[in-house]
Amino acid sequence: MRLLELDINSSTDIENFVESVLDNTPSQSDIRFAEQVIERGRAVIPALAEAVENSPSEAIVLRGLPRFSGVAQTKILTLLLADCVGRLTAYADFNASVLTDIRPNPQSREQNAQPERLGMHNDFPFIADRSRPAFIVLVAHKAVGEVPRTLLAPADALVERLGPETLARLQQPRYTAVVGTKLAWREPRRFSFPLLVRTGGRWRVLYHFDTISTDPALPADEFEFFDAARRRLGELADELGFQHGHALRKGEALVVPNDHYLHGREQMETDRSDRLVFRAYATHIGARPAWESLMVRLDDE
Repeated sequence: MRLLELDINSSTDIENFVESVLDNTPSQSDIRFAEQVIERGRAVIPALAEAVENSPSEAIVLRGLPRFSGVAQTKILTLLLADCVGRLTAYADFNASVLTDIRPNPQSREQNAQPERLGMHNDFPFIADRSRPAFIVLVAHKAVGEVPRTLLAPADALVERLGPETLARLQQPRYTAVVGTKLAWREPRRFSFPLLVRTGGRWRVLYHFDTISTDPALPADEFEFFDAARRRLGELADELGFQHGHALRKGEALVVPNDHYLHGREQMETDRSDRLVFRAYATHIGARPAWESLMVRLDDE
Protein backbone atom coordinates (compact mmCIF):
# COMPACT_ATOMS: atom_id res chain seq x y z
CA MET A 1 0.00 0.00 0.00
CA ARG A 2 1.39 3.35 -1.06
CA LEU A 3 1.06 6.68 0.76
CA LEU A 4 0.57 9.73 -1.46
CA GLU A 5 0.64 13.13 0.26
CA LEU A 6 -0.78 16.13 -1.60
CA ASP A 7 0.81 19.53 -1.15
CA ILE A 8 -1.14 22.63 -0.16
CA ASN A 9 -1.35 23.90 -3.74
CA SER A 10 -2.90 20.65 -4.95
CA SER A 11 -5.34 20.65 -2.06
CA THR A 12 -6.36 24.23 -2.85
CA ASP A 13 -6.90 23.37 -6.53
CA ILE A 14 -9.17 20.49 -5.53
CA GLU A 15 -11.10 22.65 -3.07
CA ASN A 16 -11.66 25.38 -5.67
CA PHE A 17 -12.86 22.86 -8.25
CA VAL A 18 -15.26 21.19 -5.81
CA GLU A 19 -16.73 24.53 -4.73
CA SER A 20 -17.20 25.55 -8.37
CA VAL A 21 -19.15 22.36 -9.09
CA LEU A 22 -21.33 22.95 -6.05
CA ASP A 23 -21.99 26.57 -7.08
CA ASN A 24 -23.13 25.36 -10.52
CA THR A 25 -25.40 22.61 -9.20
CA PRO A 26 -28.31 24.20 -7.38
CA SER A 27 -30.20 20.89 -7.37
CA GLN A 28 -27.33 19.26 -5.41
CA SER A 29 -28.11 16.03 -7.25
CA ASP A 30 -25.45 13.33 -7.13
CA ILE A 31 -25.86 12.51 -10.82
CA ARG A 32 -25.52 16.21 -11.73
CA PHE A 33 -22.37 16.39 -9.62
CA ALA A 34 -21.04 13.37 -11.51
CA GLU A 35 -21.77 14.86 -14.92
CA GLN A 36 -19.63 17.88 -14.07
CA VAL A 37 -16.57 15.95 -12.88
CA ILE A 38 -16.42 13.45 -15.76
CA GLU A 39 -13.06 13.64 -17.59
CA ARG A 40 -11.85 16.39 -15.26
CA GLY A 41 -10.23 14.33 -12.50
CA ARG A 42 -6.85 13.69 -14.10
CA ALA A 43 -6.37 17.41 -14.79
CA VAL A 44 -7.36 18.45 -11.27
CA ILE A 45 -5.37 15.77 -9.42
CA PRO A 46 -2.44 14.83 -11.73
CA ALA A 47 -0.35 13.33 -8.92
CA LEU A 48 -3.00 10.67 -8.23
CA ALA A 49 -3.52 9.96 -11.92
CA GLU A 50 0.23 9.42 -12.35
CA ALA A 51 0.45 7.17 -9.29
CA VAL A 52 -2.35 4.92 -10.56
CA GLU A 53 -0.92 4.81 -14.08
CA ASN A 54 2.50 3.79 -12.78
CA SER A 55 1.21 1.17 -10.30
CA PRO A 56 -2.39 0.26 -11.20
CA SER A 57 -2.43 -2.80 -8.93
CA GLU A 58 -1.24 -1.02 -5.76
CA ALA A 59 -3.62 0.42 -3.17
CA ILE A 60 -3.12 4.10 -2.35
CA VAL A 61 -3.79 6.12 0.79
CA LEU A 62 -4.20 9.72 -0.35
CA ARG A 63 -3.60 12.41 2.28
CA GLY A 64 -3.76 16.18 2.28
CA LEU A 65 -7.25 16.41 0.81
CA PRO A 66 -9.43 19.39 1.72
CA ARG A 67 -11.61 18.73 4.76
CA PHE A 68 -15.10 19.82 3.86
CA SER A 69 -17.75 20.42 6.47
CA GLY A 70 -20.55 20.02 3.94
CA VAL A 71 -21.66 16.57 2.79
CA ALA A 72 -22.25 17.81 -0.77
CA GLN A 73 -18.60 18.84 -1.14
CA THR A 74 -17.36 15.48 0.11
CA LYS A 75 -19.63 13.75 -2.39
CA ILE A 76 -18.17 15.81 -5.24
CA LEU A 77 -14.65 15.06 -4.00
CA THR A 78 -15.38 11.31 -3.99
CA LEU A 79 -16.72 11.44 -7.55
CA LEU A 80 -13.73 13.50 -8.68
CA LEU A 81 -11.28 10.97 -7.25
CA ALA A 82 -13.09 8.08 -8.97
CA ASP A 83 -12.97 9.95 -12.27
CA CYS A 84 -9.25 10.52 -11.73
CA VAL A 85 -8.30 6.87 -11.23
CA GLY A 86 -10.51 5.38 -13.97
CA ARG A 87 -13.93 5.83 -15.50
CA LEU A 88 -16.58 6.83 -12.98
CA THR A 89 -19.28 4.14 -13.09
CA ALA A 90 -22.63 3.48 -11.43
CA TYR A 91 -24.80 0.36 -11.52
CA ALA A 92 -28.50 0.48 -12.35
CA ASP A 93 -29.06 -3.08 -11.09
CA PHE A 94 -27.16 -2.58 -7.82
CA ASN A 95 -28.20 0.64 -6.10
CA ALA A 96 -28.78 2.94 -9.11
CA SER A 97 -26.51 5.54 -7.57
CA VAL A 98 -23.10 7.01 -8.31
CA LEU A 99 -22.34 7.10 -4.58
CA THR A 100 -22.89 4.94 -1.53
CA ASP A 101 -22.81 6.29 2.00
CA ILE A 102 -21.21 3.76 4.33
CA ARG A 103 -22.34 4.08 7.92
CA PRO A 104 -24.27 1.97 10.42
CA ASN A 105 -27.77 1.63 8.98
CA PRO A 106 -30.02 -1.27 10.01
CA GLN A 107 -32.42 -0.50 7.14
CA SER A 108 -29.78 -1.00 4.46
CA ARG A 109 -29.46 -4.25 2.50
CA GLU A 110 -25.71 -3.77 2.11
CA GLN A 111 -23.48 -5.78 4.43
CA ASN A 112 -21.10 -2.87 4.92
CA ALA A 113 -23.92 -0.90 6.60
CA GLN A 114 -24.10 -3.44 9.43
CA PRO A 115 -21.87 -2.95 12.49
CA GLU A 116 -20.55 -6.53 12.47
CA ARG A 117 -17.13 -7.24 11.00
CA LEU A 118 -17.24 -7.31 7.20
CA GLY A 119 -15.43 -10.35 5.79
CA MET A 120 -12.80 -10.24 3.07
CA HIS A 121 -14.04 -9.99 -0.52
CA ASN A 122 -13.90 -8.26 -3.90
CA ASP A 123 -16.83 -6.25 -5.18
CA PHE A 124 -18.58 -8.15 -8.02
CA PRO A 125 -15.50 -10.25 -8.92
CA PHE A 126 -17.43 -12.51 -11.33
CA ILE A 127 -18.66 -9.70 -13.58
CA ALA A 128 -17.23 -9.10 -17.08
CA ASP A 129 -14.31 -6.69 -17.51
CA ARG A 130 -16.43 -4.02 -19.19
CA SER A 131 -18.63 -3.56 -16.12
CA ARG A 132 -16.63 -4.84 -13.13
CA PRO A 133 -15.25 -2.12 -10.82
CA ALA A 134 -11.53 -1.75 -11.39
CA PHE A 135 -11.14 0.68 -8.48
CA ILE A 136 -13.02 1.33 -5.26
CA VAL A 137 -12.65 4.86 -3.91
CA LEU A 138 -13.42 5.52 -0.23
CA VAL A 139 -13.46 9.03 1.25
CA ALA A 140 -14.03 9.83 4.92
CA HIS A 141 -16.45 12.67 5.60
CA LYS A 142 -16.57 11.95 9.31
CA ALA A 143 -14.21 9.73 11.30
CA VAL A 144 -14.25 10.37 15.04
CA GLY A 145 -13.33 8.09 17.92
CA GLU A 146 -12.35 4.42 17.55
CA VAL A 147 -12.63 4.30 13.77
CA PRO A 148 -12.68 0.74 12.35
CA ARG A 149 -9.94 -0.13 9.93
CA THR A 150 -10.51 -1.06 6.31
CA LEU A 151 -8.75 -4.43 5.95
CA LEU A 152 -6.67 -5.12 2.84
CA ALA A 153 -5.14 -8.37 1.56
CA PRO A 154 -2.99 -7.99 -1.60
CA ALA A 155 -3.32 -10.86 -4.08
CA ASP A 156 0.45 -11.15 -4.57
CA ALA A 157 0.98 -11.48 -0.81
CA LEU A 158 -1.70 -14.17 -0.62
CA VAL A 159 0.00 -16.19 -3.35
CA GLU A 160 3.39 -15.91 -1.64
CA ARG A 161 1.98 -17.74 1.39
CA LEU A 162 0.30 -20.56 -0.50
CA GLY A 163 1.86 -23.96 -1.09
CA PRO A 164 2.28 -25.05 -4.75
CA GLU A 165 -0.51 -27.67 -4.64
CA THR A 166 -2.96 -25.27 -3.02
CA LEU A 167 -2.07 -22.58 -5.55
CA ALA A 168 -2.60 -24.99 -8.44
CA ARG A 169 -6.06 -25.93 -7.17
CA LEU A 170 -7.13 -22.33 -6.65
CA GLN A 171 -6.34 -21.62 -10.32
CA GLN A 172 -8.88 -24.19 -11.52
CA PRO A 173 -12.57 -23.30 -12.12
CA ARG A 174 -13.83 -25.52 -9.31
CA TYR A 175 -15.65 -22.83 -7.35
CA THR A 176 -19.17 -21.45 -7.72
CA ALA A 177 -21.36 -18.58 -6.58
CA VAL A 178 -25.01 -17.70 -7.06
CA VAL A 179 -25.19 -13.98 -7.90
CA GLY A 180 -28.19 -11.70 -8.26
CA THR A 181 -30.32 -12.33 -5.19
CA LYS A 182 -29.60 -8.76 -4.02
CA LEU A 183 -29.51 -7.25 -7.50
CA ALA A 184 -32.25 -6.13 -9.87
CA TRP A 185 -31.89 -9.21 -12.08
CA ARG A 186 -34.77 -11.22 -13.49
CA GLU A 187 -33.31 -14.31 -11.84
CA PRO A 188 -30.05 -15.21 -10.06
CA ARG A 189 -27.19 -16.68 -12.08
CA ARG A 190 -24.62 -19.29 -11.11
CA PHE A 191 -20.99 -18.60 -11.99
CA SER A 192 -18.09 -21.07 -12.01
CA PHE A 193 -14.55 -19.70 -11.81
CA PRO A 194 -11.06 -20.06 -10.31
CA LEU A 195 -10.18 -18.06 -7.21
CA LEU A 196 -6.78 -16.94 -8.51
CA VAL A 197 -5.86 -15.85 -12.04
CA ARG A 198 -2.48 -14.74 -13.37
CA THR A 199 -3.04 -11.78 -15.68
CA GLY A 200 -0.78 -9.00 -16.94
CA GLY A 201 2.12 -10.21 -14.82
CA ARG A 202 0.11 -9.85 -11.59
CA TRP A 203 -2.27 -12.02 -9.60
CA ARG A 204 -5.98 -11.38 -9.64
CA VAL A 205 -8.07 -12.79 -6.77
CA LEU A 206 -11.81 -13.60 -6.92
CA TYR A 207 -13.32 -14.20 -3.51
CA HIS A 208 -16.25 -13.41 -1.25
CA PHE A 209 -16.46 -14.58 2.32
CA ASP A 210 -20.07 -15.78 2.20
CA THR A 211 -21.12 -16.36 -1.42
CA ILE A 212 -18.42 -18.66 -2.80
CA SER A 213 -18.53 -22.42 -2.40
CA THR A 214 -16.58 -25.36 -3.76
CA ASP A 215 -18.25 -27.12 -6.68
CA PRO A 216 -20.53 -29.76 -5.08
CA ALA A 217 -20.37 -31.86 -8.27
CA LEU A 218 -16.72 -32.76 -7.62
CA PRO A 219 -15.96 -36.33 -6.52
CA ALA A 220 -15.77 -36.53 -2.74
CA ASP A 221 -11.98 -36.93 -2.55
CA GLU A 222 -11.36 -34.01 -4.95
CA PHE A 223 -13.95 -31.86 -3.18
CA GLU A 224 -12.08 -32.13 0.10
CA PHE A 225 -8.80 -30.95 -1.45
CA PHE A 226 -10.38 -28.04 -3.36
CA ASP A 227 -12.46 -26.99 -0.38
CA ALA A 228 -9.39 -27.03 1.88
CA ALA A 229 -7.66 -24.74 -0.63
CA ARG A 230 -10.62 -22.34 -0.54
CA ARG A 231 -10.62 -22.29 3.25
CA ARG A 232 -6.87 -21.68 3.33
CA LEU A 233 -7.27 -18.68 1.03
CA GLY A 234 -9.90 -17.26 3.38
CA GLU A 235 -7.69 -17.77 6.44
CA LEU A 236 -4.76 -16.01 4.79
CA ALA A 237 -7.01 -13.17 3.65
CA ASP A 238 -8.09 -12.60 7.24
CA GLU A 239 -4.50 -12.67 8.50
CA LEU A 240 -3.18 -10.29 5.86
CA GLY A 241 -6.20 -8.03 6.14
CA PHE A 242 -5.42 -7.29 9.76
CA GLN A 243 -1.74 -6.73 8.93
CA HIS A 244 -2.52 -4.23 6.15
CA GLY A 245 -5.53 -2.48 7.69
CA HIS A 246 -5.96 1.28 7.55
CA ALA A 247 -8.29 3.47 9.64
CA LEU A 248 -9.50 6.09 7.17
CA ARG A 249 -9.54 9.60 8.64
CA LYS A 250 -11.02 12.89 7.47
CA GLY A 251 -8.75 14.45 4.85
CA GLU A 252 -7.87 11.01 3.46
CA ALA A 253 -9.04 8.76 0.67
CA LEU A 254 -8.33 5.10 -0.02
CA VAL A 255 -8.05 3.79 -3.58
CA VAL A 256 -8.35 -0.01 -3.79
CA PRO A 257 -7.64 -1.93 -7.04
CA ASN A 258 -10.59 -4.30 -6.90
CA ASP A 259 -9.02 -7.17 -8.87
CA HIS A 260 -5.78 -7.21 -6.90
CA TYR A 261 -6.94 -6.80 -3.29
CA LEU A 262 -9.48 -8.36 -1.02
CA HIS A 263 -10.96 -5.86 1.40
CA GLY A 264 -13.10 -5.98 4.51
CA ARG A 265 -13.70 -3.94 7.65
CA GLU A 266 -13.32 -4.32 11.39
CA GLN A 267 -16.42 -4.34 13.55
CA MET A 268 -17.89 -0.87 14.03
CA GLU A 269 -18.14 0.11 17.68
CA THR A 270 -21.09 2.43 17.19
CA ASP A 271 -21.04 3.72 20.76
CA ARG A 272 -17.36 4.69 20.53
CA SER A 273 -17.07 6.07 17.01
CA ASP A 274 -18.84 8.28 14.49
CA ARG A 275 -18.00 7.39 10.90
CA LEU A 276 -19.41 8.35 7.51
CA VAL A 277 -17.54 7.21 4.41
CA PHE A 278 -18.54 7.71 0.79
CA ARG A 279 -17.77 5.10 -1.88
CA ALA A 280 -17.58 5.44 -5.64
CA TYR A 281 -16.61 2.94 -8.34
CA ALA A 282 -14.47 3.32 -11.44
CA THR A 283 -13.95 0.87 -14.27
CA HIS A 284 -10.82 0.88 -16.43
CA ILE A 285 -10.86 3.86 -18.76
CA GLY A 286 -10.96 1.75 -21.94
CA ALA A 287 -13.38 -0.89 -20.66
CA ARG A 288 -16.39 0.54 -22.52
CA PRO A 289 -16.99 2.83 -25.52
CA ALA A 290 -16.64 6.50 -24.67
CA TRP A 291 -20.23 7.27 -25.68
CA GLU A 292 -21.77 4.95 -23.08
CA SER A 293 -23.49 6.37 -20.03
CA LEU A 294 -21.81 6.19 -16.63
CA MET A 295 -24.87 4.19 -15.47
CA VAL A 296 -24.46 0.59 -16.64
CA ARG A 297 -25.68 -2.84 -15.58
CA LEU A 298 -23.57 -5.48 -13.93
CA ASP A 299 -25.11 -8.14 -16.17
CA ASP A 300 -24.00 -6.37 -19.36
CA GLU A 301 -21.73 -8.71 -21.29
